[in-house]
Amino acid sequence: MVRLVTSLVFAIFLLIFASQNMHDIEVRFVFGEPVEMPMILAVAGAFISGFALAIFSILVRSEKKRSEDPDY
Repeated sequence: MVRLVTSLVFAIFLLIFASQNMHDIEVRFVFGEPVEMPMILAVAGAFISGFALAIFSILVRSEKKRSEDPDY
């Protein structure tokens, strides 16, 4: 029950944060023209990219450990 309430409070704060950051920003990638997008999309994209990189790193380490230790 506590976990549900905590998740709901976190979701509400996330929605408030998203609604406060809807103004457009200019994002410049390495190649190509700058792209206009809402700030929350840029923040979400950075979060998802970092999360994916962390998961990939964990999977690579786990596979490396498995190949070195046959009892793992």
